Amino acid sequence: MTPHSSGDVGWVLWAGTVGLDSPLPARMEAAVAGGFDRLSLGPLDVEVAREAGIAVEDLGRRIRDAGLGVVFDPVMGWYSDEPGPGPYAKFRIDELLKMAEGLGAAALTVLGPFSKGEATPADLQERFALLCDRAGDFGAQVQVEFMPFTVVGDVGSAWSLVEGAGRDNGGLVVDTWHFFRGNPDLAALEAVPGDRVFAVQVADADPVPRGSLSEDTFHRRLPGDGALDLMAVMGALDRMGALRWVGPEVISPETAALGPLDAARLAGERVRALVAAVRAR
Repeated sequence: MTPHSSGDVGWVLWAGTVGLDSPLPARMEAAVAGGFDRLSLGPLDVEVAREAGIAVEDLGRRIRDAGLGVVFDPVMGWYSDEPGPGPYAKFRIDELLKMAEGLGAAALTVLGPFSKGEATPADLQERFALLCDRAGDFGAQVQVEFMPFTVVGDVGSAWSLVEGAGRDNGGLVVDTWHFFRGNPDLAALEAVPGDRVFAVQVADADPVPRGSLSEDTFHRRLPGDGALDLMAVMGALDRMGALRWVGPEVISPETAALGPLDAARLAGERVRALVAAVRAR
């Protein structure tokens, strides 16, 4: 699906904004009502649908019939042959790829290891290249989301991984919260070719983290309600030609309490206003 909602920008409803465990029908309704082009869903959503008797191919068809594209997010454990701890890491990569293909996913978002002992940099590049090849067989992009509490902790390390893998369908997700809470290096961001930034997730944050970073990431702010210099990073991304697929990723109790429709509408309005302000400067 080509971006169409605002000229050259397509809008993504990232699941965190409406509750990571929000019911998928409500998420779809919110995405359509909020004027989004894509929505994110992950392996747990597919598992819930299966338990309700809905095959993954039927689920993908329902989403496409609603006029939405799919981002399969998150994909974890792609760098290992064994499943890991936690609900998202329990799936083997072959199963995850079957889910993504069945959904007709346009992109897969991958997260790096949470500890250095899980894979060497060379291993990560090799595994990422293989994952790109397999996703490319059904026409999907593979985008690395760097996080300050993972091995792939900033934009520089993420681009090193993608560049080293050498696959055209490999790229980055830039999450503004992760960017600023980690190593907010605008020069490193601007060194990435703009066409290799596949998606942008937008959230604001308080001046000081609430607890650890892994705790604070669940207490994000709507764009404009926090202290991050979103104009700077979004301006850099715009100059790079990297604002293709953009959307809110505001994981917080406040947005979850609004309900999917209202959370998607409000967060979507804030992100659209931010992009408009960047382009009006």
